[in-house]
Amino acid sequence: MKKFVLLIAASVIAISAFAQNADSIRLVTANRNGFSLKGDATGYVIKRVNLFNSTQTVSVIRYSPKHYNTTVVQPDKLQKLAVTAKQAGAHFGVNAGYWDVRIDKPSTFLRLDGKQIAVTADFEKERVDGVVCIGKKGVVIDHCKAGEEARYAKKYKNILASGPVLIDEGVCVDHAVYTKGMVDNAGGKPVGAFYTYTQRHPRTAVGTDKAGNVYLVVVDGRSAGNAEGVTIEEFTKICAWLGMRDAINLDGGGSSTMWCSDWGVVSYPCRNKKYDHAGDRKVSSCLLVTLKK
Repeated sequence: MKKFVLLIAASVIAISAFAQNADSIRLVTANRNGFSLKGDATGYVIKRVNLFNSTQTVSVIRYSPKHYNTTVVQPDKLQKLAVTAKQAGAHFGVNAGYWDVRIDKPSTFLRLDGKQIAVTADFEKERVDGVVCIGKKGVVIDHCKAGEEARYAKKYKNILASGPVLIDEGVCVDHAVYTKGMVDNAGGKPVGAFYTYTQRHPRTAVGTDKAGNVYLVVVDGRSAGNAEGVTIEEFTKICAWLGMRDAINLDGGGSSTMWCSDWGVVSYPCRNKKYDHAGDRKVSSCLLVTLKK
């Protein structure tokens, strides 16, 4: 009986590993609808690829910090990514930080040009566990406990707190540690980070590879048969399969949007409940990129 149980367990592990390998192969070999970008950055959209027994649409931009400047832009009021990007003279970008919808202000630590704009609110501390630091040499992503972000201020003038961290120095973070037991004991319903992590939603991330190249990634969602969205675990795998060594989750859901100057919105934001490029909503901050002169 013991041997039978072990055999079953081994079979389950093997099937799971095979499925993951098949998903990774489908992602990296899928047809990529490329869009041209100023300079030598690479941009493409993978539409309706079968991943995790679901249909996904993935938009990716990869660029070198040697040729591009990266910055976080916080406008005076909520506005669409395209508006903020055009005002800043950006070439491409994605939505960035979380915000408090009650007051339309950033809800995580934010430092711009050496000035602290916001601190991480208590209600964000469940999911915020890292920082995006932007310096002269590019983008650095690091684990950081919420409330301790200021320790990076001595080295970086531009810092955005976010989370969860997806990949840390080549190791995919096991988020089951955070979500285990996060349920409503009275009703058995998922709450808090459990819902945020384990349910499929649109997602946005920024990451870097071993060579220092920066990746902006948007996985669309909430469109059955076109873009169903991913869990945090699934998003982590996608970022790893794309070649990232470090990666962190940014604001997602209806905020997830990728834009470039020559093409406009290239992802399929879900705000209008249609699978098109017109469903983007107003956001609090943006991660924008310009070509160095």
